[in-house]
Amino acid sequence: MFGAYSSEWIKLRRRAMLLWGLGGGLFFAVLATIFTVERAVKNPSLFPLRRGRVTFAELELPTGLVHGVVDVSTLIGIVALCLFAGAFATEYSQGTLRNLLVREPRRAQLLTGKFLALATFIGVAVVLEIVVSCGVALLLAPGRGITTSAWTSATGINDLLQATLHVFLASVGYGLLGAAAGVLLRSPGVAIGASVAYVIPVEAIIVGAIWSNGDRWLPGQLLSALAHGGTGDSSYHHSLITLAVYMVLIAVGTLAVFRRRDAS
Repeated sequence: MFGAYSSEWIKLRRRAMLLWGLGGGLFFAVLATIFTVERAVKNPSLFPLRRGRVTFAELELPTGLVHGVVDVSTLIGIVALCLFAGAFATEYSQGTLRNLLVREPRRAQLLTGKFLALATFIGVAVVLEIVVSCGVALLLAPGRGITTSAWTSATGINDLLQATLHVFLASVGYGLLGAAAGVLLRSPGVAIGASVAYVIPVEAIIVGAIWSNGDRWLPGQLLSALAHGGTGDSSYHHSLITLAVYMVLIAVGTLAVFRRRDAS
């Protein structure tokens, strides 16, 4: 397993992977933080038509430091989904899977090592995104007159660590969906397109037009709730437990397909 883990890092250190894997999520995190701070309103009653903007009071809470990052956690998760889907499907499309199986014929160990390497990479990416985002927020907030003392309090630091964990877990969950699509569909473009289409528009249509209670049970909706630390529709513990069941089933099913399918 360690061989598969370390070999995957050779690919992850390439410029293209660093650009898309780290740069993509970092772009969304920083942009969301800038928009959140710069568009915040002090008195919302004076701006009744400016919906979607947070207030100074919301940003001055201990959770305000990561408000922007959490708001775009779905986009950060989509970056992870695309990264995993592309990494697993590319082994088929480029014909490199046969070579990997020569070095590591135990397919379960190969798949697990590859997944853990990508999960570690996503963990590094999430920490970097949140650290940079926090730095941007701390630089911009004083200029807007936003009080930041609660951000660096014990409660604020605890909330920051929890938010980092939640976004990381959700991103790995998105990644597992992408990995499953990559193994099943074996084409990077098709795997990425199909999985992104399901997570964003398909689930939104299901919840909006077919199954109003779907936000409590559909995996994409639950991953979003998990990243936010729970929502009014789905608590954190409900999201975590339900997703754990989903992820075990998806992982077992993907491994079963991978072990029985030809390497081409």
